[in-house]
Amino acid sequence: MHPMRSVRSIVVALLASVVLAAPAVVLADGRVALVVGNSTYTHIGRLPNPQNDAADMSALLQRLGFEVTTALDADRVELTEALRAFTRRSAAADVSLVFYAGHGIEMDGVNYLVPVDARLERDVDVRFETVTVDDLLVSTAGASLRLLILDACRNNPLARSMQRTAAIRSVSGGSFGDLNEDLLGDETLVAYAAAAGTTAADGRGRNSPYTSALLAYLEEPLELSALFRRVRAHVLEATNGEQRPHEYASLLREHYLRGASAPGTVVVADSAAVDVRAQQETVFWQSISNSADPADFRAYLEEFPNGVFARLARNRVAALEAAGGDPPTAERPHPGVLSPPSVDRPGPVAGSGFRDCDDCPEMAVVPAGTFRMGCVSSDECRNNEHPVHEVEVASFALSKYEVTRGQFAAFVAATAYVARGCSVYALEVRSFARDRWGWEFDQQASWEAPGFEQGAIEPVVCVSRQDAKAYVQWLSRKTGQGYRLPSEAEWEYAARAGTTTPFYWGARVDEHCSHGNGTDRTAERTFRPRSSIFAWRSSDCTDGVARTAAVGSYSPNAFGLYDMAGNVNEWVEDCWHDNYSGAPRDGSAWTSGGDCDRRVGRGGSWNYRVDYLRSAYRGVPFFAGYRSSNVGFRVARRLD
Repeated sequence: MHPMRSVRSIVVALLASVVLAAPAVVLADGRVALVVGNSTYTHIGRLPNPQNDAADMSALLQRLGFEVTTALDADRVELTEALRAFTRRSAAADVSLVFYAGHGIEMDGVNYLVPVDARLERDVDVRFETVTVDDLLVSTAGASLRLLILDACRNNPLARSMQRTAAIRSVSGGSFGDLNEDLLGDETLVAYAAAAGTTAADGRGRNSPYTSALLAYLEEPLELSALFRRVRAHVLEATNGEQRPHEYASLLREHYLRGASAPGTVVVADSAAVDVRAQQETVFWQSISNSADPADFRAYLEEFPNGVFARLARNRVAALEAAGGDPPTAERPHPGVLSPPSVDRPGPVAGSGFRDCDDCPEMAVVPAGTFRMGCVSSDECRNNEHPVHEVEVASFALSKYEVTRGQFAAFVAATAYVARGCSVYALEVRSFARDRWGWEFDQQASWEAPGFEQGAIEPVVCVSRQDAKAYVQWLSRKTGQGYRLPSEAEWEYAARAGTTTPFYWGARVDEHCSHGNGTDRTAERTFRPRSSIFAWRSSDCTDGVARTAAVGSYSPNAFGLYDMAGNVNEWVEDCWHDNYSGAPRDGSAWTSGGDCDRRVGRGGSWNYRVDYLRSAYRGVPFFAGYRSSNVGFRVARRLD
């Protein structure tokens, strides 16, 4: 029997044996919607699609049980009156939804929607001739669930022609400003057709790309967060990546606009059932992620047709079938491993892998997505892992494995780079290290001799952040590509790989021996520490590895990344901050404020307590020059 088919059969049987709890159904006393489509602008020119978008959205929402008010080509008086009336209807509703299609503008960080009679000859006119997104938020106040869907942010000609009365005043034609936190509250979702810095296309067909995606998914029985992930992927594909939708969400429960219950109900799924199903999907994907048999990925799609990895699975099926579906060979590698892109070959896509040079790290393309960063599901939460916040991450590449000693040695040989010895072996801690590990210190430890023997494919250790930065700069010069350290948000997003459990494999500590290198019975037997400086919490499993393990020795996560839990701590780009208050929500590195003399390391290590292998875990900060036998790194790369 084909080994992957055997695994797949076991996984399918396991999934079939689990009975999910039925979702809790809350009958909706009222679903109300206001739909606005502004096409025929008096002083700007006509947008073809907003009226179509509004008409089609109105019809769809009526099918979903909403009482819909539709306003087409609304001037400011009509739009204001529509919002006034809608405010009264929303006060006692279960779901209040506003959909707007038309021109939008942002000035001084405030979002404005443009009525059809607006002139906006000067910047001060904005306050008197438009309505704000805050007005829309107020109109939904009082509802149990509030949804704002803004297919605006189109390339607004007013931003270019408007006269400025204040030199410091900023007028944007392609992005939205900040939301008013005082008006948001819980159970609110605000969806933008385009993220900051991008514009939303009106489209060449009947509907805009964003509304087309909404029409395709809103009637599916999808939880709202998953639904808008599908919408985002649909728009990215339809616009060749030029338009990236974005959502703000403060949802505390799982909400469905359409579920197993009758139309006109809000389905609030039992969170335990949702978590179980998500874990089942992750287990299934992990079991097939390295398969060369397209039947494995078709089985995944049959079981999870709208799953988190559905697009990756379809891509993998297409690639494997194009290659004939035969096992990979040295002459014909796995289709997930691509050569560097050339002028006549497309660049890497989500779910694929590539290597830019023979001694470069092998990279995996991480798909774009949104996740909740911080400690979301553990009793071991630390203060510096809060507040939990939603982050949108663009697609990027991350090395499948931690950078190895062999790869770092190639860099040193090519550049004559000199890396200093391990600062962890200062005099005040040498006695502890000798007592705990039995190490002698006849010579200063370094990346070449960290105090224990290492092979070429084990992760390099005793490297500072400066050493890691020097390595990525060398890679960038060598390949002409944008290598860098990952941001902390990118790292956690990649480590979680779509999961919300404490560890990417689930919640059980004692399963780490199959997934990550932390302290276990092997470490206890090897070291039997006499010092009580650090209290170990080891697991009952045995992985046969006491110190660093060869990269890739443990199972990958659902993104095909290895050793995201344990083996060595990994440097990221961010400065240290004591918590996530004010953290970026776009996946970028947080390099302003905080303590930039100290930096962040993520992932835990071979000599860490196993509960420190959590995806959200943030330990103590490291000084940028810190070198230790449990600190290494992996590299990220920009995708053009």
